[in-house]
Amino acid sequence: YLAKRDNVAADFVAGVPDSGVGHAIGYAMESGIPYRRPLVKYTPGYGRSYTPPTQEIRDLIATMKLSAVREVINGNRMIICDDSIVRGTQLKNLTVKKLWDNGAKEIHIRPACPPLMFPCIYASSTRTTAELACRKAMRALEGKDIEDPSDYLDTGSSKHENMIDWIRRDLNVTSLKYMTIEDMIAAIGLPEGQLCLHCWLGK
Repeated sequence: YLAKRDNVAADFVAGVPDSGVGHAIGYAMESGIPYRRPLVKYTPGYGRSYTPPTQEIRDLIATMKLSAVREVINGNRMIICDDSIVRGTQLKNLTVKKLWDNGAKEIHIRPACPPLMFPCIYASSTRTTAELACRKAMRALEGKDIEDPSDYLDTGSSKHENMIDWIRRDLNVTSLKYMTIEDMIAAIGLPEGQLCLHCWLGK
């Protein structure tokens, strides 16, 4: 669905291993843009890098997991797909930095879900609302924490656009486009009432 609504020009599509690979393959098939592997996960025994309790450990695992392939990256415009942007710290400081350091010409980030607005109520991967990338953007734009993010949930609002642009600039990427909640539900193929949408809608 995201590829159908996108018009960015790129030399290839890639996924952040392993969570973004399926999304990237689907994007490549729909768009006709070739799929490539500029990032290789060479330590498959490591768990998810966003789940450890401290940022230091999360960064260490993420650094050890991914290796950049300069021959694929150098001089190219790329669409990078991942399952989500939680805090954005690893994507910014590790994945994106490795791509720029290896000669990327343009980096277009395409997450497979909408902006995460609330911490998960079933897991410990996010523990506070404040640590989420979207909430950091809202805090920077408003000058304070926002309890009700409803104005930012409206994808047609200027506040939503400003939030996305703040995250894009913070990540230091060429462009950033999220999946909409409607398209995500349609892509899953189940009725909305059978899905947990708390991370996005808070309910």
